Amino acid sequence: MKVLFRRLSVPFCVFLILAPAAAFATNGYFLIGFGAKSRGMGGTGVAYGTDGLAAAANPATMTDVKMDTMRVDVGGEFFVPRRAASHNSALLPADEVSGSNLFLIPNMGGIYKFNRRMTIGMAAIGAGLGTRYQQVVPGTTGCINGDSSGVPAGVNNSYFFNFACNADSTTVGVSLMQMQMLPSAAYKINKQHSVGASLAIGVQQFRAYGLGAFESLGFAGSNSNVSGEGNDWSYGAGIRLGWLGKFFNQRLSLGANYASRVYMTRFKKYKNLFAEQGSFDIPEHFAFGLAFKATDAVTVAADVQHILYSSVRSVGNPGPTLDPSFFNPDQACKDALLATGNEPAECKLGGDKGLGFGWQDQWVYKLGVNYQYNSKWAFRAGYNYGKSPIDENSQLLFNLLAPATVEHHITLGASYAPNKNMEWSANFMHAFKNTLKGPTRFPPAGATAPVDNAAISMYQYSVGISFAYKM
Repeated sequence: MKVLFRRLSVPFCVFLILAPAAAFATNGYFLIGFGAKSRGMGGTGVAYGTDGLAAAANPATMTDVKMDTMRVDVGGEFFVPRRAASHNSALLPADEVSGSNLFLIPNMGGIYKFNRRMTIGMAAIGAGLGTRYQQVVPGTTGCINGDSSGVPAGVNNSYFFNFACNADSTTVGVSLMQMQMLPSAAYKINKQHSVGASLAIGVQQFRAYGLGAFESLGFAGSNSNVSGEGNDWSYGAGIRLGWLGKFFNQRLSLGANYASRVYMTRFKKYKNLFAEQGSFDIPEHFAFGLAFKATDAVTVAADVQHILYSSVRSVGNPGPTLDPSFFNPDQACKDALLATGNEPAECKLGGDKGLGFGWQDQWVYKLGVNYQYNSKWAFRAGYNYGKSPIDENSQLLFNLLAPATVEHHITLGASYAPNKNMEWSANFMHAFKNTLKGPTRFPPAGATAPVDNAAISMYQYSVGISFAYKM
C-alpha cells in the first residue's frame, strides 16, 4: 500500500510543480479552499475533514475522514479569471483587459490510517497570480528598449508601464506560482481530541516582463535583475499545526490550524525587483472553524482565516504613493533624498524598504453546508468573503499588475459514490466582479488635486472535478 501511494503521489506532485502559473487568486492570491468538497462548501474544512486533501485545511482532521484504510483524491479545476485595468494618466495611460484567461489547476491528496490512533498523509496545494497586458501605444507600431521610431512625433510615447519606450517588451505582466507539498501526520488522543502537524515544503516560480522602464524611472537600485529575466525558482519550508475537538455527542466539531511563514530562498534573477534582494516568502496564516451536524443528513461548517500579507515585505511594502516628490513614503527615505538628492539603495526596488504592492492583512470568512441525500449522493453549497487586501486610496499603481479585487464568492458542489470504494465529486465557484478605483502617483493632464484616475477589476468562474479511491 505504501508503495502504491508513493508511486501515485510522486509523479503527480512533479506535474503540479511544472503546471503553468495561473491567476488563481481568490482570497488575495490563495485559493478559497482545496479539493472539490471543500471548494463546494465555500472553502471550509478546518473542522470538517472530508477527503484526501484534508491536511490542507487542518492536518488534525485527517483522523475524521471516512475510510477503512486509505483514500486518494485526484482532480483538476478549470479556472477563468477575467481581469482589467485602466489608468487615466498624462504620463502612463492604460486601458487593457488581461490575456490568458483559462487555466487548469490540478490537485491531489492522500491519507492512510496507520493504526487506530495515527493517520498519515500528503496534500499538494497551490496559490498564485498572473496578468498579461499589451503596452503598445494605441495607434502606433510600438516601441521598446528606448527605440521610439514607431511612435509618430507629438504622440505620447508611454503606455501602461512602457515609460518613454523604455520597457523590455511590448507586453507587460507577472506570473507567480506557489506550490506546497504537505507531508502530514495526525494523532487521535481520545474520542474527543486529535492533533496534527505538517511539514510545508514550498516551491515557487516567478517571471516578470515589460517592466524595464522601472530602471529609467529611478524605481530600481540597479539596471539589471528587474524584468525580462525569464523563469526563476525558489524553495523553502515551514510547518503547520492543527487541532480538532468533538463535543455534544460528536455533533459539534471545533478546529484550529496554524501555518507558519514558509521561508523561501530568494529570486536571484529578480533581486532588484522584490524587496530584501528578491525575497518572497509565503505568508503566515491561521484559521478557526466549526462544523455542526444539524441532522443525520445536514452538516453546516464555518471557518475564519487570517492571512498576514503585510509581514512579507515584497508584498506588504507600499508602492508609489500620492506624495508629489517622493516615490517611497518611508520617512528615512525621504530624509535621505532631501539630504543627498538621491534615495539610498535600501529604499528602491530590491532594497529592504523597496517598493511593494502595499497589501494589507486579510480576514476571510467561509460558510458551507453539506446535505447527504442518500448513500450515493451528497450536495453542497457555500459562501466565501474576504475584503481585498489592496488599499484603493493609495496603492493601485503597482496593483494594475496584481488585481486581487474579488471579495464575494458563491459555490456549489456534489458527490456521487457508485460503490464503497469510489467517489466522484464536482464543484462550481463564481466570484462576483469587484472594481477598485482610486488615485495614483501619475495623475491625468491638468489635474490640480488627487482624482480617482485608476481602476482594476476582476470576476471569476471555476468548475472542478475529482475522483477518489478508498480502501
